[in-house]
Amino acid sequence: MKHDSLNVLLDRLQVELALDEDQRNQLRAGSQAPWWLSALLGLAAWFSASFFIVAFLGPWLLLIEGPVGRGLAGLLLLLAALWLFRRGQSFAHQIALALSLTGQGLLIFVLAEHLQLELDNLRAPAVLSMLLAGILLWLPSSFLHRHVCALVVLASAAVLVGSGTGLALYCLLLAACACALWLGRVRWATHPQAGRIRAIADAATLLSLCLAATMHHQLLEPLLDLQKLAAARWTSAVYQVGMGLLLLTVVAWLLRNMKRAAYWSGLGATVVLVILAHPAPGLVLTLALGLAVFQASNRSWMALLPAFAAFYLFILYYSLHISLLHKSLVMVVSGLVLLVGGLLLPRLWRVQP
Repeated sequence: MKHDSLNVLLDRLQVELALDEDQRNQLRAGSQAPWWLSALLGLAAWFSASFFIVAFLGPWLLLIEGPVGRGLAGLLLLLAALWLFRRGQSFAHQIALALSLTGQGLLIFVLAEHLQLELDNLRAPAVLSMLLAGILLWLPSSFLHRHVCALVVLASAAVLVGSGTGLALYCLLLAACACALWLGRVRWATHPQAGRIRAIADAATLLSLCLAATMHHQLLEPLLDLQKLAAARWTSAVYQVGMGLLLLTVVAWLLRNMKRAAYWSGLGATVVLVILAHPAPGLVLTLALGLAVFQASNRSWMALLPAFAAFYLFILYYSLHISLLHKSLVMVVSGLVLLVGGLLLPRLWRVQP
């Protein structure tokens, strides 16, 4: 196949299948290496990186002591990682990832030591971590490194937000951004920055799912403290209502081309499900993200989200703030709503010409 014809075919596949730039490059390079070979290469690269880091940091820190020496060492590790990322090889990318994480960790440690921060004051290290990871995210690197940097940026922002209502709103914002990015994947799949957008979408999805579990724990703590009970109720209301509105928005967007009867019947079934599942906002979040990633045809998240759904069902079943009878009724009725909706609604759903 000629070079021009191959590029035309890859462009068409990228548009039709909503592929990002990394997937397009994998198609151009040919079939992917077996998973076991990739795992062995990654393991060998991390062993090599660990030996190199120990051999480099030991003499360096002996020659140049103090925060200046550690800071220069971290900066040199970051520069070495950026140079290795330009090699375009899987082995070099794994080594570069290890060097990058070590360099970022050293710089953050130097800042925390210089400011003599305690464990409960993480705002300054979080700011530095967010800035470093944000800069590295937009520099040339590998697929995995972009994802790690995006996750560090979003997690650092969560540290800055703190807990309580602010964390609940931040979790909702991350979930809304993740759903919006996955639902609009066709539009940004061919963008020059598609790889970085994909990393942000994956990081927002993972972090919102993890923060949902954190929020559940934070909402249960004040139940034994009457002074914090009012604030906990406000946070709980914001969190539960926000997750319900997110699911309704996703369903409304997916049904936007349906006929009127199908559209309103689908929204009505979603409202009933949101009302029934309000004690488990994490489960509602998982359902909203599941619909979004299914629309985006992301097989990785479609395989992972059922595990998160099972986890939040486990949390609901063993929660102590509602009775066992209430929990059982919620799960049984919700299952019946989904079953009846799955059997009856498809008969009404016909896409408008």
